[in-house]
Amino acid sequence: MNSIKLSSYYRLYAFSDYQSMKSALPYMRRVVVAKRLEEVEEEEARHYVWRIRGKGYKNYLEPISNQNTQRAAIRSLITALQELYKRNGYSAKYVVIERE
Repeated sequence: MNSIKLSSYYRLYAFSDYQSMKSALPYMRRVVVAKRLEEVEEEEARHYVWRIRGKGYKNYLEPISNQNTQRAAIRSLITALQELYKRNGYSAKYVVIERE
């Protein structure tokens, strides 16, 4: 499966279609979000992405030591999806966030 660690507690999975997401859900332990990417709200994303105190949210395309951060949590989530796309080429229409 294609995934990226969002923070010390959460992992993001991306799926190109509903059927592949639905078939993967039984194999995940504690799913906290399973929905279309367009349905994820800013408020919801704040709970799961990595926050860098005093600077904003992590830009997953950059190393953690880099000072380049995102102001919005939803933009941080999108950078995580972009990193996944760079790794394996899967487009993300559906996302699942699992608590580890």
